[in-house]
Amino acid sequence: MLKDELVGTWKLVSMEYVQPDGRRNHPFGIHLLGCLMYDAHGNMSVQLMRGDRAFFESPDPLASKPQETKAAMDGAAFYFGTYSVDDEARVVSHAIEGSLFPNWLGVVQRRHVLIEGEKLSLRTEPMPFAGGSGVMVLTWRRLSGRAGAPGH
Repeated sequence: MLKDELVGTWKLVSMEYVQPDGRRNHPFGIHLLGCLMYDAHGNMSVQLMRGDRAFFESPDPLASKPQETKAAMDGAAFYFGTYSVDDEARVVSHAIEGSLFPNWLGVVQRRHVLIEGEKLSLRTEPMPFAGGSGVMVLTWRRLSGRAGAPGH
């Protein structure tokens, strides 16, 4: 079952934005930080960000300058909620309960799943991004896995 394959903690390896004409780019650069977690009870969370974001001038997180805040937000995505799977279609749906980007609250986002060994690829449906529309492809590597799975 797909749910059993997803349960665990995953580290972000790559993030590509694929435009309709096939052009690809790396919206958060190639130095990435990210963690994706699925538990056996249907809860999930994801955090991903540029690994080269600039530090704020002030050590107080609520005293940032507007341009610092914008750069930090533009280089990160965080959300959590619940998930469900469609085994036949190999799709996981994220029901978002909380997000850095407020427009995603209450939204369900579908991800097409490909798992090869310890590698997980999630492909979004076409979505608006940076003034266009395209597909995000995120590749993850398993850090911990399913209870009872060999080697975990």
